[in-house]
Amino acid sequence: MLALYLAQAINSGLALGAVYGLMALGFSLVYNSSRLINFAQGELLLLGGLVLYSLSQAFALGPVTALLATGFFGFALGHILYATTMGVMLTAQPLRQLMLTVAASLVWQGAAILIWGKNPVKLDQFVALPPLRLGPLFLGGNTVTSLTLAVASVVILSGFLTLTRTGRAIRAVSMNALAARLQGVNPVRAQALSFALSGMLAALAAMAVGPQTMLRYDMGFGLGLKGFVAATLGGYSSLSKVFAGGLVLGVIEACLTLAFSADLKETLTYSLLVALLVLAPIQQGRRQKV
Repeated sequence: MLALYLAQAINSGLALGAVYGLMALGFSLVYNSSRLINFAQGELLLLGGLVLYSLSQAFALGPVTALLATGFFGFALGHILYATTMGVMLTAQPLRQLMLTVAASLVWQGAAILIWGKNPVKLDQFVALPPLRLGPLFLGGNTVTSLTLAVASVVILSGFLTLTRTGRAIRAVSMNALAARLQGVNPVRAQALSFALSGMLAALAAMAVGPQTMLRYDMGFGLGLKGFVAATLGGYSSLSKVFAGGLVLGVIEACLTLAFSADLKETLTYSLLVALLVLAPIQQGRRQKV
């Protein structure tokens, strides 16, 4: 019986963990390029999913068309977010820039309510993959689809950052913006592209989570915080570690839900965030001593 409950927790945990992982990748990209925590990341997911929902109601979208539309609108939304927040306050204090992303989150949530209303909407499963059985572990179709989208995004993003000139410019800015500027790299352009890529990742996360839990006007902030927890758990340093942080968080939440309740799950998840934020400076100090 215990094995059955554990297999169920892993199945549901990996489905949501893949979404958290995609959100965490967006947080990591923005933070490494600009040292800014983007608290409007959840609204990028919300608006990306709602735009895809409207398109699916107006047109018959196939898997490829849906992926292309999701990527395009997510990329555009990320650029718009940068242009209306950090892009207009490049020299401002980090706290002001951070509060701008919080304000953008609230404004975009209000826009979602005005355009789509407060009723939840169900997003179609555009990329439907069959379930998979791995010994005693059974992964449902939603889980396989979410993991496939997420893993493919990690691989493609990693290749882009490693193999392309533009990707290497983003990495150079994340390591040392001043040195990158001296080498002819435009940090502002790299930061804007990081926001755009984070928007694309958030829209893909909406494509994964929409068929599972439906899209609600108030879901963005909660999923954004989960992505922040996952990114903090992964340490912001490596794409694979950040994504793994999302998977671990999803499985932990699923186990807590089965063992206790959804309310306690939220409390313990954010308690984990507090613990990570407290312990992070200690861990950093230990590394510096070594």
